[in-house]
Amino acid sequence: MRGHLYGHQCHSLTPAYLNALGGREAACRRYCQVRLELDEGAHAGLAYWQGQQHWVEVCVRTAYTAEYNTIRPQLVANTGGGISLKTLLNVAAAMAGAADFKTGRNSRLTIATLVERTGLGERTIQRARETLKLLRVATEVLRGRLRRRGERFGSHRFQDRGRGWASVWALHPRKPVDNTRIVVDGSIQMAPHPRRGQFCIPSSRREVLTTKRSVDKRAASRRKESKADLEKADAIRKGLLLASKWLRNPRTPVWARRHTPRGWAPALAEPAAHGWTAADLNDAIDAWSKATRMAPDPKHPIAFMRWLMKQQDLAFAPHVLAQIAADQEKVERERQAAAFEAERGRYASAAAEDSPGRQAARFVARRAADSARIRKTQASARENETSPVWITHLSDRGKR
Repeated sequence: MRGHLYGHQCHSLTPAYLNALGGREAACRRYCQVRLELDEGAHAGLAYWQGQQHWVEVCVRTAYTAEYNTIRPQLVANTGGGISLKTLLNVAAAMAGAADFKTGRNSRLTIATLVERTGLGERTIQRARETLKLLRVATEVLRGRLRRRGERFGSHRFQDRGRGWASVWALHPRKPVDNTRIVVDGSIQMAPHPRRGQFCIPSSRREVLTTKRSVDKRAASRRKESKADLEKADAIRKGLLLASKWLRNPRTPVWARRHTPRGWAPALAEPAAHGWTAADLNDAIDAWSKATRMAPDPKHPIAFMRWLMKQQDLAFAPHVLAQIAADQEKVERERQAAAFEAERGRYASAAAEDSPGRQAARFVARRAADSARIRKTQASARENETSPVWITHLSDRGKR
């Protein structure tokens, strides 16, 4: 029998004890099986699926495309939000992998197991399962519950430390809508519309599904409640973009990569709003390190960057200050060049080459040069007169 572990343990029971338990089948359920068995008729009215891939890619995808906009108000009321097609298909594939291969029934996975296999959150898993029920492609035939005292003891005998039973799901093609009509005195009784009354005509499906983006690629919408929420979301988006560029920069410290861009987004939202760049963040860190003569290695990087940004004048980012200094230097160079050109123009507009003033200036220059040459010659003569003369040879007579 399905569900037996280590063989049939009920074979070792005495006949009297078997009778006390209510027969061999009851004893087998208690001592040999560690799973909840469904009552007869639990799957009544549920069709078999045509395979795991067909159910995920055809049944679920088609039902989402056709009816998601219709069921979304009820989904938001039940779970607090919507869900995208990609996320729904991820959860559906995990549930289909645990179902019976031929029938699509007995899919028994806990929320913790689905979280582990899909990488999504618990609320997202609950929202996805609720969506499958509203789309009428899955039915929860047995709701999970905690195990009773006797069931826990029986499970422990088989090294099963579970505290509860997972829900049992049946995965099937989309069930048709119940179009049963109630006729009273020859007239059909129509159910009133839940919101707008009895004679409201719903909007065309073509109008609902005709959007700029495909429904397959369009995620669930999140309506912002106020202008402050819109501004906060835009600031977080800018912070996320700045964090992504900063973490890709080679100058970024290693400790900054302990967190993802999504984790850095709130801390960098305000610098991003003032136009800071990845190079500005690294320049601020280098300036702090040079001022304190310490290499930063914070235990909490996000808290450190929040504190460091509070010490900065966010209105004047480092690249803005560098641009201001470059502009001032350029203006100073242009001023000096203009003054030089003005001076050259002044000299260019002076007297002619053969003017009396220029002739007098050349005469004075020649006389000064002659005077300097005469002084140099006289100084050299005086030095030669005062210096001693050494006799380096004798006459032939003196040698004899």
